[in-house]
Amino acid sequence: MRLLLIAACIGAALSACGRTPAYPEAPSDRASVRIPLGELKEGGPVFHTFYAEGRKGINYFVLKEGDAVSSYFDACARCYPRKLGYRRERGRVVCRTCDVGYERHDLKDGVGSCYPISLAGSVDGVVYVIRIEDILKGGRYF
Repeated sequence: MRLLLIAACIGAALSACGRTPAYPEAPSDRASVRIPLGELKEGGPVFHTFYAEGRKGINYFVLKEGDAVSSYFDACARCYPRKLGYRRERGRVVCRTCDVGYERHDLKDGVGSCYPISLAGSVDGVVYVIRIEDILKGGRYF
């Protein structure tokens, strides 16, 4: 009985590790996602999932560094097949697959196979706007 319980726990842990994370949806209209700048705090990414009709969720995150705001898919060119994305760790973004981490200020100019894939967005008054068509372009990573 004890051996069966241990095997069940190991199986649950392994299956949980292979799942794509899901995050809250950001407010959106038909054309764009609109994230209030007040939700973005210095010190780390804010993760969201976008759900299109009949499609899987597409994960992305938004970072605030001073007055600059940037966004990225929760995926990289090398590790995206694992569908694990990144995690927030002490203000850094860390790949869940290979455990490589990046400081917020290094992401904007990042080049390499494990850097998060950039997602276009812009500040419009008190919100950060990402066009839905730009989010959908990253669907292949999820």
